[in-house]
Amino acid sequence: MNKKLIAIMTLSMFLLSYMALTPIVANIYNSFPNEKLENIQIIVTLIPLFSVVTMFLCNPLSKKISMKNIGIIGLILITLGGAFTYIFHRYLWQLYVSSILLGLGIGLINVISSSMISYYFDGEEKMKVMGYQSIFVSIGGTLFSYLSGLLAKINWPYSYLCFFLALIVIVINIAFLPNDKLESESKTKEKLPKRIYLLGVISILFFISINVFNTSIALLLENIGYKSDISGLVTAIYTLIGLFAGFILNKVVKIFKTNTLTFACAIATIGFFLIATKQIILIFIGSALLGFAFATRNPAGITFSANMVTAAKSALAIAIFNGAGQLGAFLSPYIINFISNLFNSNIVTTFTISGIFMLIVTIIHFLLNPIKKEDLK
Repeated sequence: MNKKLIAIMTLSMFLLSYMALTPIVANIYNSFPNEKLENIQIIVTLIPLFSVVTMFLCNPLSKKISMKNIGIIGLILITLGGAFTYIFHRYLWQLYVSSILLGLGIGLINVISSSMISYYFDGEEKMKVMGYQSIFVSIGGTLFSYLSGLLAKINWPYSYLCFFLALIVIVINIAFLPNDKLESESKTKEKLPKRIYLLGVISILFFISINVFNTSIALLLENIGYKSDISGLVTAIYTLIGLFAGFILNKVVKIFKTNTLTFACAIATIGFFLIATKQIILIFIGSALLGFAFATRNPAGITFSANMVTAAKSALAIAIFNGAGQLGAFLSPYIINFISNLFNSNIVTTFTISGIFMLIVTIIHFLLNPIKKEDLK
């Protein structure tokens, strides 16, 4: 593995670093008994919302600042986000500030790490490296969620210490990455194909459903009698399965081709219905299926998006795909909770509703599939 690849992979480990918050949602909720659940869930959903901001800033920034420096800025913001809540956590707004910083940092890393892969690798090798990225994203998510669950046993603010791992990766990126910038756009303005926007809309719907896991799994487990360490383990399973997904991503794409993303949605649907059974073994299996779906859809979707356009527009195409998903993640608790309230549902039946929602997304993906054969190159 060459130095550039090592740097990109370590950077990618922070794409799911926000999973550190998933096991401690119930702990935070108990620390602010006078706050509504929605106000606590905002701590998680602010991260994807503000990541959208820097995702779209990444394209113009990459023409002026090297990809290496954009990644380092993202890591610094993540470090600051972790430090802020570790030091200040008496008021809810302080946690919101931390989530904003984390979101801004993760947004930069999300686009620039994928743009580096599109910049430095081509063809089948690109899909292989995307598979490697999925593996390292999963390693990072597993590490952050499991460490968070353990540190929460001391006190939940200690979970934010996980984000100090960014300091190590800053050193690696300084040492291993060149100061390359993305290609400048040609004078002839390239129009983005309409199917990129269609893929973005479907990404919003996908994340409205899938993000229920991040905002509600700890509350579900607490509801049936389990504590933060089990929540951390369940979350770790969700991310750990991405290792397997990364290894076989190339094969999955070869089998399902243009229906790869539809397949991922179908797997996620099954995962939600299994979690809704409240049986701990099935919760573990359901979490693994959701993790597999996420770890398959995300890198494959990024690659397809980048392949729809020229290298100069790849950062923008990736930003649309990822940014739309993060917008969906932000909207998730509002939409799913609204639907749940219509049926007077509890935290358990919320997962059933999410499964039904994901089933609808699967059907939409199949009928309006924006992926074409040429996007598989």
